[in-house]
Amino acid sequence: MHSVMHKSKIVVQQLRELNVIERLNIITDIWDEIKESRELEFVSDEEKELLLNRLVNYRSNPGSTKDWTYLKQEVYERYDKKKLNL
Repeated sequence: MHSVMHKSKIVVQQLRELNVIERLNIITDIWDEIKESRELEFVSDEEKELLLNRLVNYRSNPGSTKDWTYLKQEVYERYDKKKLNL
């Protein structure tokens, strides 16, 4: 068990050494795997209510949302601008 924790710390340390874009790509990959997983089929009543509220908000104002691709690009651009100002 101690060996597993030690390996976990090494992995986390290696992840922290990656730049923001590389970490975002890993997060995206992990999220895509989670979405495809059947492990999270259970949704609590609170989560259902939250999702329904978000759906109602979206339907009443669909222009208020942003596509994930757009948001990801926005983050990349912000990171690149900050990197250039260093």
